Amino acid sequence: MEFMPPAKSSRWLFWIPGYALLLWLLFILHRFVLLGQTANGTFLLRFALLSLVISAILNCSGWLGARLLWLITTGGIIIGLGLMFIYSYRDMSGWEDLAGFLTFAIFMLGGFALGLLAEFVQWLMKRLRKS
Repeated sequence: MEFMPPAKSSRWLFWIPGYALLLWLLFILHRFVLLGQTANGTFLLRFALLSLVISAILNCSGWLGARLLWLITTGGIIIGLGLMFIYSYRDMSGWEDLAGFLTFAIFMLGGFALGLLAEFVQWLMKRLRKS
């Protein structure tokens, strides 16, 4: 995990817009290119807000020192995005956009839950070693 900045580093604050921009571009690629929907300013803003909230939560937790949470949740996001893109190619008669996004949300939240569990186990092990 050497590529990640240490806790309380100002680099985490620079990662927020970069992470958000990457997520936003992937959401736009999925919605407007793969699904062939017409570009809509409302959806662009919603995707931007969603990306910014996800990025802010993850990178602020990294700034606080929860680097395992950042890493595992990012893994869940990558898997969820991959499955969301794969589901776009299946003929689901109009449900592929919803099914893909729900898959993304489930994997992202699952990664977040596993990351929280990993951080708790790491904290507990450190505490037990001190005792």
